[in-house]
Amino acid sequence: MKKIKLFPAPHTELRLDVSEEMEKDYQECQRMADLDDSDGKDCNTCSWRPAEIENTVLCDWPEVKRQMDER
Repeated sequence: MKKIKLFPAPHTELRLDVSEEMEKDYQECQRMADLDDSDGKDCNTCSWRPAEIENTVLCDWPEVKRQMDER
C-alpha cells in the first residue's frame, strides 16, 4: 500500500492510503492514455472514483500524479 501526503492549505494535511487495486487502476489508466491518445480508463469503473472532492477525482490532482509516478 502506497501512502501519499498532500498539503492543500496551510496547517492542513491530507493523507491518502492508496490500495494495490488503486495503484493498478492508476497504472492501467496511464498506459491506456499513452497508447490510444484517450483520457485513459473509464472513471466510472475505477477504484479511484470514491476518492472525489468537489467533483474532482484525486488521481487528477498534479501532486497525486507526481507521487504516484515516483518509484
